[in-house]
Amino acid sequence: MADGARDRDDVEDRLGLLGMDVHSGVPEDQLAMYRFLLDAGLPVDSVRAVVDGGDPQVALAEHRLLGDEHRYDLDVVAARTGLTRADVVDVSQALGLAIPAAGEATWSTPDLQAAQLFADVREFFGEEAVLRFSRVMRSAVGRVAEAAVAMFGINVEDPLLQRGGTRTELIEAADRAFTSLGLVPELFAALFARQALDAVRRSAIAHGADSSHDTVTVTVGFGDLVGSTAWTRARSPRELAAALGDFERLAQAALTGRSRVVKTIGDEVMFMSLTPDEACRTALNLIAELRGAHLPELRVGLAHGRVVALDGDLYGSVVNLAARLVHEADPGQILADPALVATAYGTGLVFTALDPRPLAGFDEPVVPYAVQAGDRDLHGGRP
Repeated sequence: MADGARDRDDVEDRLGLLGMDVHSGVPEDQLAMYRFLLDAGLPVDSVRAVVDGGDPQVALAEHRLLGDEHRYDLDVVAARTGLTRADVVDVSQALGLAIPAAGEATWSTPDLQAAQLFADVREFFGEEAVLRFSRVMRSAVGRVAEAAVAMFGINVEDPLLQRGGTRTELIEAADRAFTSLGLVPELFAALFARQALDAVRRSAIAHGADSSHDTVTVTVGFGDLVGSTAWTRARSPRELAAALGDFERLAQAALTGRSRVVKTIGDEVMFMSLTPDEACRTALNLIAELRGAHLPELRVGLAHGRVVALDGDLYGSVVNLAARLVHEADPGQILADPALVATAYGTGLVFTALDPRPLAGFDEPVVPYAVQAGDRDLHGGRP
C-alpha cells in the first residue's frame, strides 16, 4: 500500500475514533477540515473538542505554537526552577500567563523555560527589576502578537471568506500563518540587537557623566492629528488601519539624529530627541511628511528638560508640558517651551514668542514659542 493511501486510512480510522462515519451525512467541508487537523498532527482529543464546538483555529494555534507535550503545574515549575510558588505566581502575572489552580497543569515547556530564565537573572539585576522588565516584554511582545493576528485577519481571512472560501481553506491558510510565526523569534533577535545598540548609544550621550540613570535631560515631543475624531468616523475600519499604519511609518521616517518614537496612541505620537535641534527638525519633518499623505494636518508640542526614564517610557512635568502644548498649537504649527528655546540658541531655527497661556497642571502661564525653519538663528536673545 502506498504511503499516501496508508495515511488516508489512518486519518479515516481516527475520524472513526471521533465517532464519525464519512458516510454519515456530515458536510464534506467539515470532514475535510477534521482530516486536515488530524493530518497536521493534532491529538484526537483536541480534534474531538473542535467537533464539540471548539474553535479550530485556536486548537491549531496551540498545537503549532506550544506543542502537545506534557504540561506542568505550579509545584513542578517551582521545583524545576528553584523558585517559590509565590515567585512563580509573580512571574505568571508579569508574563501574562494564567495562574493555574492547585494541581492544574497548564504551563508548557516554553513557559517553564521563561521561568528558568527569570530565576537565572534575578540575582544579577534584582527581582523587582526583572519582574518590571518582564512586564515591559509582555506588553511589547503582546502588541507584536496582536499585530500578527490582525494582519492575518485583515489581509487573508476576510478576503478569503468574502470570495466564498471554505472552512478547510481557511484553516489551511491559518496553518501557514502559524507555521510562519516560527520565524518571528529570529527576526526579533536581529531587531533587538540593533535596537539595543541604538539604546546604548543614546544612553551614553544623554546621561554622560550623570551618576543616575533614573532621569535624563532630553526634548520630548507630541504630534497630534487635528480633527481626527470626525475624520476617523468617515472611514471604514480597513481604511483607518491603513491610515494609522501610514502615520506610524511617516513618524519613523521623520526622525533625525538619535531621536526615537516612544509610542503611538491612535492619532498621537510621542517622540524624544537628545537635543532641541533634533527635536525641532523631527517635528518639521513630521509636518512636511504628513502634508501629502491624505491624513489630517499635524500639530506638535515640544518641551525640554529633565524627565524620568523608566521601562522605555518617559514621565514628569516636561512630558506633561509637551502634551499640553500640542493642544495649544494650530494645525501645521510647532510650539516649544522656553527651556527648549533657551537651549536651542544658535541652531538656525526661528522661534517666535506668543502670548502667555495658562496650562492645566501648571501654576504659572507658559510662554509658547512657534518654531519655524530658518537659514539663520533669528531668536534675538534668550527668554
